[in-house]
Amino acid sequence: MSKQKSYDLWHTDDPYVNERKGDGYISKDDERSQNGSRPPIIDDDGAGKDEIDRGQWGNKAEFLLSCIGLSVGLGNVWRFPYLAYKNGGAAFVIAYFILQLVIGKPLYFMELVMGQFSGKGPTGVWAMNPCAKGIGVSMALISLDVAIYYNVIMAYTLYYFFSSMQTTLPWTVCKPEWENCVAKRFKFPDNCTGNATVDYALEEACRCTFNVTLDTENCTQLNYTGKPKSAAEFFFYKEVIQRSDGIEPENLGYPLWWLVLCMMLSWIVVIACLIKGVKSSGKVVYFTATFPYVVLLILLIRGALLDGAIDGVIYFIIPKWEELLKLEVWVAAAGQMFFSLSVSFGGIIMFGSYNKFKNNVYPDALLISIMDIITSVIAGFVIFTTFGAMAKTIDAPIEDVADAGYGLAFVAYPEALSNFPIPQFWSVLFFFMLFTLGLDSEFGLLETLLTCIQDEFPKTRKYKGLMCVGIGISCFLIALPVTCPGGDYIVTIMDHYGADFSVLFLAACEVVSVAWVYGVLRFWRDIEYMLGSRSITWPFWTVCWAFIAPLLITLLFIYRMVKYSPPTYPNDEPFPEFAQGIGWALSALVMCPIPIYFLYSFFTAPGDFIERLKFITTPSNKWQPNDGNRAYLTQTHDAVQMGKYGVENPTFN
Repeated sequence: MSKQKSYDLWHTDDPYVNERKGDGYISKDDERSQNGSRPPIIDDDGAGKDEIDRGQWGNKAEFLLSCIGLSVGLGNVWRFPYLAYKNGGAAFVIAYFILQLVIGKPLYFMELVMGQFSGKGPTGVWAMNPCAKGIGVSMALISLDVAIYYNVIMAYTLYYFFSSMQTTLPWTVCKPEWENCVAKRFKFPDNCTGNATVDYALEEACRCTFNVTLDTENCTQLNYTGKPKSAAEFFFYKEVIQRSDGIEPENLGYPLWWLVLCMMLSWIVVIACLIKGVKSSGKVVYFTATFPYVVLLILLIRGALLDGAIDGVIYFIIPKWEELLKLEVWVAAAGQMFFSLSVSFGGIIMFGSYNKFKNNVYPDALLISIMDIITSVIAGFVIFTTFGAMAKTIDAPIEDVADAGYGLAFVAYPEALSNFPIPQFWSVLFFFMLFTLGLDSEFGLLETLLTCIQDEFPKTRKYKGLMCVGIGISCFLIALPVTCPGGDYIVTIMDHYGADFSVLFLAACEVVSVAWVYGVLRFWRDIEYMLGSRSITWPFWTVCWAFIAPLLITLLFIYRMVKYSPPTYPNDEPFPEFAQGIGWALSALVMCPIPIYFLYSFFTAPGDFIERLKFITTPSNKWQPNDGNRAYLTQTHDAVQMGKYGVENPTFN
């Protein structure tokens, strides 16, 4: 469909509209806007100047690399492989791929279009549906929540990075106070063999002494009071984060100075790269978005050459088909998809808003989402080839090698790296890669918050550098409790309540607000105007936006609520009620802007019940294409006048 044909769809003979086209002021016929039947014509004096100051990507490569960096983060390395082996290996990957196809890719494409068409961030873009502006506020709050605890995990990577430069890796040596510690995990023998040569190799299980008088070796069994744990596990939980027994105030402790310093360094790097917005971060991503792939490929080749690597590959790629029948697997795949692609976090809308208006986002959305899948699969092979080799070395099942959560990145994999030749080199490489992966995601999270503030208060753009420093310092101070011995539990609360099922609720509201309130066919007309034509696959995108995505996301959210279980301590004891209460308060904080802003818009709108609904679901006078074309905007408002928006929107007429 050509642009001219699109214009014809909006044609009207309304004399009120025709006499006002292009005049740019509010005349007497705008009295009709007061009862909710139409919005006033745009009066955007000065808006052009604000937009010039907003900035754009230097080129398309900066945009693509930034989006890939946002979508490909730490979760691809430690969260995806862990969820894969926990939920049936390849069965989880299949569920992940299907959900990406019908939810992830469509939402990614939708958000890129929203940002690029309007040139606005997550809050400003909702001029298309004013009552849904709370969605943008929620996106900013979720991004802030994740940015705070994400940088603490990045601090862990920096601590390991610097620790890797020692002659002896500190997670390969047991300390006297670490009870039941073994330097490396091994198959624990029932008894010492009596063969000194063999028993010396089992130094963690047998103690051998030399009798000078008799010129003989004597090996005796070492007894452990409990199950032996590796030095890597003790190092992370007892030395790096010094995890306490609980989250209660008396167990929380004080900030650990080494984590505080590492977190400070991480925030300094983030602020320095974002000081000029996308103009500066766009240059940094040339390295931070490509370097991890170089390291992953090196580690993949190295892992594939290890003895036993094939066992890990088989575990990863052979599906347990019965797992696909479990709803838990699909819920886990959906959670990973949202966390990994960053849909409904606001970052995609924000990055799209800095694009040139005519940029073709069709291939961009496909490329970025495909790169996310490829990266996750490569990371899975990297992890499981190494774990397959470790499992063979200690003669144990692969599921006994891996650890839950980010313990996989800071316990199991460092232990595996210690078996490599020149382990210091591989450890430095691995943890620097983790830091760069986290850095790109942190750019997107913080820039989302900054963009929301600057779009709402355009005059603050001239203070972008100061704002970046101020927010960075504030986030650093807020995160100090997370560096305490009880901070590991705070991270769990912030992730579980602030950025888990909350995102499902946000995504459901977002896709309904666009596809059903604004109108999916009207959304396609905007795409036609921006790009000149529809994609040949537009029926697929339409069905996903209007039916599949909202239905599946809503069902997943309901399931998460019905099957809710609180976070637990390592001994499977649930968090105390006060901690759960804080978590629910955090969930309310990030989700409540949606209903609150809807109710505020409704009760402050003019007219009766129906007129108010029409008014708050009709695009405001700030909704316009980012090329500043008033002709298209006026034609859009012709359709508004004809009553085709909001509650009277015939989405599939």
